[in-house]
Amino acid sequence: MLNIHHIAKTFNPGAITEKVALVDVELHLAPGDFVTVIGGNGAGKSTTLNAVAGTFLVDKGFIEIDGVDVTRLPEHKRAKYLGRVFQDPMTGTAASMSIEENLALALRRGQRRSPLRWGVTKAEKDSFREALSTLELGLENRMTSKVGLLSGGQRQALTLLMATLRKPRLLLLDEHTAALDPKTAAKVLGLTRKLIRDNHLTAMMVTHNMKDALQYGNRTIMMHEGRIILDIGADAKERLKVDDLLQMFEQASGSGLNNDRMLLG
Repeated sequence: MLNIHHIAKTFNPGAITEKVALVDVELHLAPGDFVTVIGGNGAGKSTTLNAVAGTFLVDKGFIEIDGVDVTRLPEHKRAKYLGRVFQDPMTGTAASMSIEENLALALRRGQRRSPLRWGVTKAEKDSFREALSTLELGLENRMTSKVGLLSGGQRQALTLLMATLRKPRLLLLDEHTAALDPKTAAKVLGLTRKLIRDNHLTAMMVTHNMKDALQYGNRTIMMHEGRIILDIGADAKERLKVDDLLQMFEQASGSGLNNDRMLLG
């Protein structure tokens, strides 16, 4: 489903602000893989997701999504293959529009005509109400409410639904629970797993929480200094604890992990 072939990226090459962000990253996801991505600050986690999404073009290597070479495609042309949820609950939705209007935008994404030219149809409203009910947040009874009035957790749940409404070939989750309190984050993560499972999606989830990295998904990869240094399969994940993961990181990287967010998480 996703093939990342030896990609590399350096920002501001030759300048005093030069930053080597990705170094020979090689990663392959089979259909249905749910991969959690972990690493310290600057390890290359979000940069890898941004490379896949087309936020910037890589310096070398190539990227395929479902057999399509998207390496040189701009971000807006890759969007039809992807669903994406960001860290900030304010990103990914239109705050001044209603819940049903946001869902209509997500459903009609990619159409040449104005997505809301004819408003939201009754059939769409019925479909949205059914989909919202699966979130178990009562949003199916608030479809005309402005999204800006929702809590952070409600907004991330809605964004998740919007990102998966058209069953993307690949779902990218960039620390999408980091801004939420622990109880809300746990609910959103449970919903994430349910949507991925029920829609048979392939997904990559960046997280700073090592416990979540082991608990969710069927694979965990760890990055360090722009490289993938660990790729842990489902069987190994089930037997690991956070202390085991820390020890594996130290052995693979040759140094201890110095990142408060990961250690506290």
